[in-house]
Amino acid sequence: MRVRRLLSEFGDLRGILAPRDFAHVVLSALTQAPQIVRTGRLRSLDAAMSRDVQVRYRGGEFHLPLPKIDQMLGPDDNPTFGNVRELYARDCYFRPFRFSCPVGFFLDLGANRGMVSIMALSCLGADRAIGVEPQQKYEPVLQLLLQANNLSPDRAPRYARFITSPSVEARDPGHNLSIETIRREQGVDQFGLVKIDIEGGEIDLFREPDWLAYTQNIAMEVHPGAGDLSGIASALKDYGFQFVCVDQSGEHRNINDAMFVYASRSGSLVPTILSGNHK
Repeated sequence: MRVRRLLSEFGDLRGILAPRDFAHVVLSALTQAPQIVRTGRLRSLDAAMSRDVQVRYRGGEFHLPLPKIDQMLGPDDNPTFGNVRELYARDCYFRPFRFSCPVGFFLDLGANRGMVSIMALSCLGADRAIGVEPQQKYEPVLQLLLQANNLSPDRAPRYARFITSPSVEARDPGHNLSIETIRREQGVDQFGLVKIDIEGGEIDLFREPDWLAYTQNIAMEVHPGAGDLSGIASALKDYGFQFVCVDQSGEHRNINDAMFVYASRSGSLVPTILSGNHK
């Protein structure tokens, strides 16, 4: 891991963690330094930080019972502190957005533990955070996070299927789901924000892009290894979105060389934030 990136990680963590939790990060990093240097990764630090932490984010505070979450998921999953670094410290999904009003309905595609849904409910004023996550092992984690942060489960309905296009859904609706079906079943007029991280499934999702007509903002992790992503850029243009494609460092890239795509047709996207202070 490059020294500059490591220092950036620690600077971001200092901005979101309570002082006692950040002190534990520093101590754990010193203890795990040989492993971090050898692997170039922070997984050993993440494992050492499996403890209850308080996170400050966009004016809100979150209680994250990481030991319980990691115990639920077992050793085969990544330590959850890695999600804290990515979602809260680096702010990888919401960083370039500034919303002038509550986002209304939030759609979390590839919801995983549900941490992004919790963020949307607490800090973005989402009426509901509708999640889609085919791995049902994450459902108890979502319920734990809702309880720990005094949020009603009714505000976070979840589907245990794969998100895809209407054509694929029609062939196997027991395992697949389209945004059109979610919109109909949940009574959604407009999605204020859609977060997408579906491990390459975004290509199929954008092959039938009618759902963009009732979507205002998109935060998406893309996976160029899954195939040509240029159709995503074309669909966003066709539906009047302003968008930016960036790598992990926030540098602008072609969509086929990017890691994240941020898009808006409501004027909520501020691309210059990507290269500046995002706290």
